[in-house]
Amino acid sequence: MNVAPDLRVTPREKEVLVHLSNGKTTDLIGEILGIRANTVNTYKREMMDRFGAANVTSLVAAALRRGIIQ
Repeated sequence: MNVAPDLRVTPREKEVLVHLSNGKTTDLIGEILGIRANTVNTYKREMMDRFGAANVTSLVAAALRRGIIQ
């Protein structure tokens, strides 16, 4: 599936999305990826803005619909 250029995600953003889709917390995602929770929040916020998502649930749903994650 082709994704519009403005809706593409970086490999790191995709990692964050996968962990979010599995219900992991920001703190745990940061620990797993070796980054700060604030950095995880920045990734989430930027993707939510880009996708027009009001919350993490709608962000994950949008990523699933677009085939970015499975």
